[in-house]
Amino acid sequence: MASRKDGLYDINEAMVQRYSKKREQILHALTSVQGALSASDLHAKLPKIDLTTIYRNLEAFVSKGEVRKFNLKGKEAVYEYQAKPHHHAICVECERVIHFTAPDEKIKKLLGVKDFQVDELEVTVRGICLHKK
Repeated sequence: MASRKDGLYDINEAMVQRYSKKREQILHALTSVQGALSASDLHAKLPKIDLTTIYRNLEAFVSKGEVRKFNLKGKEAVYEYQAKPHHHAICVECERVIHFTAPDEKIKKLLGVKDFQVDELEVTVRGICLHKK
């Protein structure tokens, strides 16, 4: 059951905590692909789940840190399940997404942000890949 805040149920917290078959199906669809999917992609894979439910659950996964959300060149946001933390290099021509790892502690030191504790690091590099046309 949802927690109470000022006498009312916090619906977002209840949604994040509650198990549902639809939530399980959405997460399974994300974990079974290599890369990222948009809400529309997920809706095409799971047509019995309405798009609003897909968006609501994706945002719940993002807020819990289970799924990462990122935008590609003004298009619909895409969502990616990350079993292991990694970063992204995105080609601005073909929109290919390349996954890479880098030593986060070294990156934090290079950033040199004073009076700030970095808890999470997400690097997205944009450029042009050596794709074949």
